[in-house]
Amino acid sequence: MKTLLRWIALPVGLIIFVIGAVTFPLPIPTGLILMIVGISIAAINPAMLRWLKKTRKKYPETNLHIRRVAPYMPKFVRRVIRRTDSK
Repeated sequence: MKTLLRWIALPVGLIIFVIGAVTFPLPIPTGLILMIVGISIAAINPAMLRWLKKTRKKYPETNLHIRRVAPYMPKFVRRVIRRTDSK
């Protein structure tokens, strides 16, 4: 069951992320929220976690900004930020 959930979470999270990216330019701030939720859902998958770790290591300045805003994020987002940190 856990493996099935991990593989279902990846496409669902990516679909939510894409919807957020499409709605990002709209004046209503739902795009960014949907993108954060989509990445958080997709991060249940171990392959996505590895990709996020590599990407955060590749861009240290952006990683620093992510660390700075982490305390102000919801708990489920802080958990993903902590799990993907590239220390």
